[in-house]
Amino acid sequence: MENSPSDRSPLCPVEMLTREKPTQLMAQLLAVWPHVQEALKAGHTLRLIHQRLNLVGVPISYKLLSLYRGRIERRKKAPAASVPPNTVGSASRQNRTQPDFDPLVNFEAQERKRRAAWQYPSGLPDINKLAK
Repeated sequence: MENSPSDRSPLCPVEMLTREKPTQLMAQLLAVWPHVQEALKAGHTLRLIHQRLNLVGVPISYKLLSLYRGRIERRKKAPAASVPPNTVGSASRQNRTQPDFDPLVNFEAQERKRRAAWQYPSGLPDINKLAK
């Protein structure tokens, strides 16, 4: 028995989304981004790519295309987070051998100095120094 078009079940709504063009402009651009990169590598200008994108139905301004290009390139260059999002910051600081940037280093050093500088006097308080 052959499968005729009437035998196939209709596509579920979520599956249908994979065949539709995304509504978000960034998602539309990401869908064609590999082709944009190839065109740039081939020596075409971003201005020409912008014109072609508008021709195929991606309504984006040149300024926004330039902005999105920067965001996409920065996203690719950013290293993946090595620390899971549910960990406590102080615990992750202890696990690292040498932090690249720790904004609390100066604060912690000042706290150590302050704690070391102040010491309670030993013995009983001087009665002459107490306020009357």
